[in-house]
Amino acid sequence: MTTNDLWRPLSERASASAPALRTSVTGALETQLRRWTHHALSQNSTLVDRIVLRCDLRESYRCRRHDPVEGTEPPDDWEPEVDHLAYCTPAAALPDVIDAWLHLTAPAAPGRTLPVLPRQPATKLDIFVAAMAGVGEMQPHVQMRRSLQRLLDDGRSAYTLRTDQAGLRQRVDPTMEALTEATVRSAGQDPARGSADSHLDRAWTAAYALHPEPGKAYSEAIKAVEAAAHATVEPKNSRATLGTMIKVMENTQDRWVVGIGAEPSSAGAETVIRMMRMLWTGQTSRHGGSHPTREETVHEARAAVNLAVALLNFFIDGILVKQPPQP
Repeated sequence: MTTNDLWRPLSERASASAPALRTSVTGALETQLRRWTHHALSQNSTLVDRIVLRCDLRESYRCRRHDPVEGTEPPDDWEPEVDHLAYCTPAAALPDVIDAWLHLTAPAAPGRTLPVLPRQPATKLDIFVAAMAGVGEMQPHVQMRRSLQRLLDDGRSAYTLRTDQAGLRQRVDPTMEALTEATVRSAGQDPARGSADSHLDRAWTAAYALHPEPGKAYSEAIKAVEAAAHATVEPKNSRATLGTMIKVMENTQDRWVVGIGAEPSSAGAETVIRMMRMLWTGQTSRHGGSHPTREETVHEARAAVNLAVALLNFFIDGILVKQPPQP
C-alpha cells in the first residue's frame, strides 16, 4: 500500500499531498497497539522474558497496577508479566517490543522447528498430519500479522511490516522498493558487478530499518556503485574507488556515451559523472579532519541509496558505454 493509498479523514481528502505519517506512537494508535501486543503475548507468554531481554527493558517488569484487588482471587489465566509488558511499556518502546515478537515468531526465526516426520516407512497420512500441524502452528501468527498491518495502515503509522514478515521497518513507496529489489537481482545475476547486489541490499536495509543507520546506508550505497562500475571503468586497478573512477571518466569524458537519442553523445555521460560525484562528495563522514565530522542524516542516506539504484542500472544494463580510442 502506497502512502497515498492510506485512508484519510474526509476533512483531509481535499489535499493533493500525501498524508503525513505518524512517526511516534500516540493516541488511538497506542491504545490499539497495546491491545494487539497483549493478545499476541497471551498466545505464548514464554516469549515475555526473551522480549524483555532483547529490548533491554527493566528487570522487574511487574507493577502494582496489575496486582489483584486486595481480598479477591485473580482469574486462572491471569498473567501480570504479559499485562505489564503490553500496558506499562513506554509508548516509544512499543515498536521494539512488537519487532521482537515478530522476529521470534517468524517462520525463519532462529530456533524454530517444524514437527519432525516419522522415520520410514511414512504413510501419506503421516506426512499430511505433520504438515497440517505445522500450518496450524503458524496460523495464529499469520492472523496476528494481518491485524497488525491493518492497525499500522489505519493509524497512518510510519512503520510497516518488513517483506519477510520478521520485523518492522520504515514505510516506503512500494514502487521504489520494487525497483531496488529488481536492481539487486540484476546485479546478482551479472558476475562483472561483483558484490554490488549485497552492498545495495545492505544500504537499503540500513536506510529504512526500524532504527535507520544513515552512515552505514550511505557507505554501502557508495560501495554498491564502486562494485558495479569497477569492471567497466577501472578493471585493471585493484584499488579503485568511486573517487578514482570519477577522475578516469572525467579525463576520458569524450569516450563515454549514454545510449539515448538517435546519435548518442558524451553529454549524457556528463550527467552520470555528476551523479557519481554528488554521491561521492555527499558523504561528509568519510574522512576525519581538523573540523568536527558530521554524520549523514536519514534523508541524505536515503537519497544516496536511490541515487545508487539509478547508477547501478546504467552499468548493469550497459546504458553507459566506453568507446574505443580514436585511431
